[in-house]
Amino acid sequence: MARELPEPPDAGIVNAVRFGTGTFRFLEGVQSRFEDVVAIPVPGRGPLVIVTNPSLVHEALSRPEDFPRVPAQGPSAKIAERGLVQSEGDLWRQQRDIMGDAFAGPQVRAYANTVGERVEGLAGEWREALESTTTAADGGTTTRGGHGSDAGRAAGEQVLERNLHREMTTLTVRVASEILLGEDIGRRMADRFHSWMSVAGDEFEFDASAAAPAWLPTPVSAEFEGAAEGVLWLAEELIERRRAEMERGENGSMDMLTLLLAREDDPDVDYPPNQIRDEVATFLIAGHETTALSLTYTATLLSWHPEARERVREEAREVLGDETPQYDHVADLGYTGRVFQEALRMYPAAWAVFRRTTEEQHLGEYRVPGNAGVIMPQWSIHRDGRYFDRPLEFDPSRWEDRNPQSVEAYFPFSSGPHACIGRQFSLTGARLALAGLAREFDVDVPEGSLDDLRATPTLRPPEGVPATVRFAE
Repeated sequence: MARELPEPPDAGIVNAVRFGTGTFRFLEGVQSRFEDVVAIPVPGRGPLVIVTNPSLVHEALSRPEDFPRVPAQGPSAKIAERGLVQSEGDLWRQQRDIMGDAFAGPQVRAYANTVGERVEGLAGEWREALESTTTAADGGTTTRGGHGSDAGRAAGEQVLERNLHREMTTLTVRVASEILLGEDIGRRMADRFHSWMSVAGDEFEFDASAAAPAWLPTPVSAEFEGAAEGVLWLAEELIERRRAEMERGENGSMDMLTLLLAREDDPDVDYPPNQIRDEVATFLIAGHETTALSLTYTATLLSWHPEARERVREEAREVLGDETPQYDHVADLGYTGRVFQEALRMYPAAWAVFRRTTEEQHLGEYRVPGNAGVIMPQWSIHRDGRYFDRPLEFDPSRWEDRNPQSVEAYFPFSSGPHACIGRQFSLTGARLALAGLAREFDVDVPEGSLDDLRATPTLRPPEGVPATVRFAE
C-alpha cells in the first residue's frame, strides 16, 4: 500500500505563506527534516509537494506524462504560451525534433566561438574605459598592448563600477540572439532587454500568493505589460527580418529560427497560432538568462575566493595566451570548468524544477494526489550534507574525480526528457567567458551581495550585483 505524504506540524496556510515569503529558508528547513518528500496543504487548491530525495526527483522527471509541466498562465502567458520550455506531448516532440540541429555539435562550436568574440569585445570596452580613467586622472595618455601588459598594470589603481548581472546579461543575450536567431541584437537592445527582464523578475517573484486559492486572479502590472510587449515586438522583428532574408535566398544557416521558418509550409508540421513567435520569445529569455545569472554568481564566488580566481587566471593565460577564446580552448580549461560546476551547485540559476499532477500518481512508495504542485529544488538538495561534504563551502576540487552527470543529487540543468536543451552551450561558453575575463581583470564584488536573492522562476538578484573592475596583475 502506498504511503501518504508527510506534512509539517504547522497549519498548511502558515507553511504556504512561509514558502512564498521566505522560500529558500523554508526549503532548507524541510530538506533537513524530511528525507524523501513533504506535502504543504494549501486551502482552496492542491497541495505543494516538495521532493527532497534526488532519486525521487529523477523518477518524477523521467515520467513527463505523469508529472507534466506547469502551463503558462497569468503574467508568463503574456510572453510565451507554447515555447519549448512550456510545451508538452506531441507539440514538444515536434518542436524538439525541428530544433535539435540548432543545438548539435557544429552549433556548440559556433556558440563557443561567438562567446569568445563577445568576451573579447567586452574586455575591450573595459580596457578602454579603464585607460580613459587613467588618462583623465594622470592628465596624460596611457597605451596598452596585449593582455596583462605593463601599461595595464600601471593602470591597476583605477577601477570601473559595473552592475555585473547587467554586463553578463548583455553578453549572453547577444550571443543567444546571434546563434539561435541569426542576428546580434546589439549592445543597446541588449540593455533594453535586461531592463525588460528586471521588470519580469519583479512580477514573477514568489510572495504570499503561494497560499492564495487557485481561483483568485493574478494581477498584472502596467510595467510588466510594457516589458512583455517589448519582448514580443523584438521577437516579431527578428522573425520578419529572417523571413525576408530567406525569401531572398540570403540565408543558409542552421540556427533555430531558420529551422523553424523552413518548416512553416511542411504538411507534416502543425504550428499552433504564434508558435514561432513563442519559440523566439522563449529562447530570447531561456537562451541567455540562466547562463547570465550563473556567470554572475561564478564571478562573485571567484571574487570572494582569490586563490581560486588566481588559478583560473593562470590557466587562462597558459591556455589562451593572447588569443581570442574559442572552442578549441575549452577542453584545456579544466579547472575553470570545475569552478563553474561548483558555482552551479551553490547558486543554481534554475533553483527548482516545477511540475504538477492532474490525477493521483505514485512516486516511489508515496501517493501524490491529483492537482498537486510538485517542486524539486536544486537549491536545497545541492546544499544537503547527506549528498555533499561541507555543502556550504565553495570547493571546486570536489569535482576533480567526480563526473557531475553521475552525481544523482546534482541536476542544475534538470533531467529526464525535458532536461535543458542548451546544457552544452552553457558549459562550453561559460569556460571561455570566465577565462577570457579573468585573464585580464579582477572583478570584485562586496561581501553579502548575494544575501538577498529572490525566488522567481530563476534565482535573481533584486537590484543586480555591484562590482568593481580593475586590471589584474
